Amino acid sequence: MKFNNLAALFLIALTPLAANAQNKNNPTEMPGPKPIREVYKPESRDLYQRRGTMFIYWGYNRSAYSHSDMKFWGDGYNFNITDIRATDGPTEFSSVYYKPTTFTIPQFNYRIGYFIDDHNFISFGHDHMKYTIAKQTSKLTGSITKGENIGTYNNTEVMVGEDCESYNPGPSIIDNLPKGFVSNFEHCDGLNDFSVDGGRLEQLWISKNHKLVLAAMGSVGLGMVIPDTDADILGQPPKHDMEEGKKAYHLAGYSVSASLGLQFDFYKHFFVQARVKGGYINLPDINTTIYGGKASQSFQFIERMVVAGYTFHIR
Repeated sequence: MKFNNLAALFLIALTPLAANAQNKNNPTEMPGPKPIREVYKPESRDLYQRRGTMFIYWGYNRSAYSHSDMKFWGDGYNFNITDIRATDGPTEFSSVYYKPTTFTIPQFNYRIGYFIDDHNFISFGHDHMKYTIAKQTSKLTGSITKGENIGTYNNTEVMVGEDCESYNPGPSIIDNLPKGFVSNFEHCDGLNDFSVDGGRLEQLWISKNHKLVLAAMGSVGLGMVIPDTDADILGQPPKHDMEEGKKAYHLAGYSVSASLGLQFDFYKHFFVQARVKGGYINLPDINTTIYGGKASQSFQFIERMVVAGYTFHIR
């Protein structure tokens, strides 16, 4: 009994000595339990490092367009046609897509960009779409003072696009309508949209070895549109002449757009991306004829694209 009492007194006497020794060995650490924030640290998610990298890509697209009202003016005419429908002009899949001399013939996309941080990027690129009006009826309003269609028109039903090579259904009941006003109209060597985009990638999944990554992406862009337009207006010679190799490239307007998609990165340097892009194109200054003819139109578009790219570090 006395031994137990002595042992208890001895332990009580040693306690302040032990505490003092601990304070000397760890002068900045206070005795007692550690704060909760040091014990339970939240786990940080693995993040694919993109900051300071650049990327380039190449791919192909398919596009669709809303109906459009169009205005034409030039030597001896000034008129409008309404509710014009148009399609793109896809090239059938063949060796054209991968031959060095022909791979730019189909509707294509290329872009180069830079990641400001692990999520956000800026980029510049070119979307080469095609736009062709189909054979159809329209309402024409305006005046014509030269040629075979002289007259003043007020919401007159006519036929347009009758000589269009693509998506022409052939003979039909509309062939009895007045024609020869806009026999053909297409942005044939491109509805070329050169745009600057700002975007963001949000990582959805990453493999344990960091070599495979799936991310969602979104972007907004502002562009300038430089089409090469082939137009047959009242039979006047077009500024674009394929037979003589003459082009009609011209800064005709602007675009605003937004896109959403998925990107799959693999082995740190390569990726594939599937994306849907939608927006608005306004073309107030389109070149049409060699006599200074002009046209204007605006429409919405939806573009579907698949691209393959390469990423590389610059710092």
